Amino acid sequence: MNAPRQGLFASLLIVSFALQTILLVIATTHQLKENRANQGQLVTSQLVTESLPELEPANRVSLALLVDRYKTNPSIASIRILDASSQVLATDGLYKTRSGDVFTRDALQNEKKIGSVEVTLIKPSIGEILRSEWLAIFASLFLHLLLWLAYRAIARPTRSEYLATINNEMRLKHEIQALTQALQQEKHQTAVAIAQAQQAPKKPVAQHPKLKDPQDLNADQIALNIQFYDPKQLLNSIGQSVSIPYFSLCQLFLKKSTELCAQHYHLNVRDFEFEHEFDHQGATLITTSAHPQAVECLLMISSIFQLLSEVLYKRYREEKRFVLQTRSAVATMVEGMQLDAVQAAARLVHHLTAKESALYLSNELLKQMSDNYQLIALPNPSSLLTRHAFMINGMSAECAELAQKLRTEILKAKK
Repeated sequence: MNAPRQGLFASLLIVSFALQTILLVIATTHQLKENRANQGQLVTSQLVTESLPELEPANRVSLALLVDRYKTNPSIASIRILDASSQVLATDGLYKTRSGDVFTRDALQNEKKIGSVEVTLIKPSIGEILRSEWLAIFASLFLHLLLWLAYRAIARPTRSEYLATINNEMRLKHEIQALTQALQQEKHQTAVAIAQAQQAPKKPVAQHPKLKDPQDLNADQIALNIQFYDPKQLLNSIGQSVSIPYFSLCQLFLKKSTELCAQHYHLNVRDFEFEHEFDHQGATLITTSAHPQAVECLLMISSIFQLLSEVLYKRYREEKRFVLQTRSAVATMVEGMQLDAVQAAARLVHHLTAKESALYLSNELLKQMSDNYQLIALPNPSSLLTRHAFMINGMSAECAELAQKLRTEILKAKK
């Protein structure tokens, strides 16, 4: 049981150690520069004081002995003593080829320049600085290693958390296996449908439904429209051998969801009618608000189907098979736009993206649904329908548990 994101934490520790080492080198370089400035001023001042009696007249032997005494300082690269005409009188140093900071001071006698002193102090390289600061660097490395070991010990999941993760992965694996078995069981049913579809003329893609006369609208009708979210128009690029089994499985999920939800809400499954089954334009399920809890049942059907669709989407994506995410809308008639429930739901769903659900209901029904569903206004409304529509942003814990329970029952039933 390894701690989560160990690689990321190790990368952060490496970056931290590198930055700390760089800052240490910069700070040490700055401190050494200040020390060289102070040392250069001090050495040149002492040399001028000691060499002043030997410059007028110039005593090269004494000046050579003086320079030889100062060259033993390991931080001094070279020393030069010059006369008033910049002729070298004495020079020496242990590291004449090393570069560094040069400090110069004139030797004055009675305010007259009689010579000058040049001292070159060694400027240490980055490698020398690192060697001199090895203890601090090693301590920093040791501290970062301790942090790494502490993270592995503290962030490591407990046995119960590990077992919960394994159980969740196994549950998802069984659900995916159930989907695969369901597809195999439905293959023999799709053979006849494929043959019939090949013989029948292809239906044109439907556009927005036409408006109806107000007297033709059914005020009690409620429709659930489920469509595929297909921004890249992938449905038009696949053959019937792929699309028809896929539509059949989606229709099976919708049918099973309807049966279980009707049973849970004590409704007759015959009260729900498929306006049209799954095809390129999705599917539409209609009922009437005259039945108690009909709207809540329709919303639960939508929620369960969305959960099943997401499980199918994850499985098929892993297998690199064709699959699309879905979106859904529940609506009643829109009298101001002369739309019945089926037309309103079909239009409303076009304003949604993947895994989103929306509804358009009367104020009385909205008040009932707001007790179990978190509703937010539809963004960027452009019509009477979208101004009074709401997106479902969440549901109560009781509804969520019910949706998960019924989804699991559907998957287990197909094993």
